Amino acid sequence: MIRVNLIKAESKEFEAPAGPLEGEAAEKKKPAVPTNLLIVAAIIIVAALGLLLKRAIDRERSLLQAAQAEKATLEPVLEKLGAIGEQKLFLEKKISLINDLKSRQGEAVRLMETLSSALPDWVWLSEVKYARRNISIKGKALTNLLVSDYMHNLEKSGLFDLVSLMGTAQKTQGGTQYTEFTLSANVPGPPEVGAPAAKAKKAP
Repeated sequence: MIRVNLIKAESKEFEAPAGPLEGEAAEKKKPAVPTNLLIVAAIIIVAALGLLLKRAIDRERSLLQAAQAEKATLEPVLEKLGAIGEQKLFLEKKISLINDLKSRQGEAVRLMETLSSALPDWVWLSEVKYARRNISIKGKALTNLLVSDYMHNLEKSGLFDLVSLMGTAQKTQGGTQYTEFTLSANVPGPPEVGAPAAKAKKAP
């Protein structure tokens, strides 16, 4: 008689699928290794970037310190240059003022010489004021005719324009009558550059 063990065979067929299940579990556990590597790589990259950033900050700080030290060294030099510039400006203004006074001094001498040389006999000046190219003259004369002669002489000098009589008054001193007068005249400025010589000159 032949006996067949069917139960044992069934148990073997039932246990056989255990192998593929273990393989699937192993396959599910394998992806955990690349994730850890990515995290470690990210940490390394961040650390490297932080190190580079720290080096850049340290370099900028060193440059800033060097610039501040150079600025501190140059500050006295800059102060001296500023003082020299102010002194130069002051000297330039002083020279300009001196030149202006010299030019006016020469003009004032020329005006006084002309006013004096144009005086007729028996005419005296008591006050002369000059401002803004205008001259005011006060004086005394024995007659009104002498005042007219003086005005004519000033016009002929070529140094004055628009000579006009501002007023007269009859006075008596020591039994002698005389006329007090006030004249006004313009003093033309220097001729313009490039102007014709005939236009710049006045008739003598």
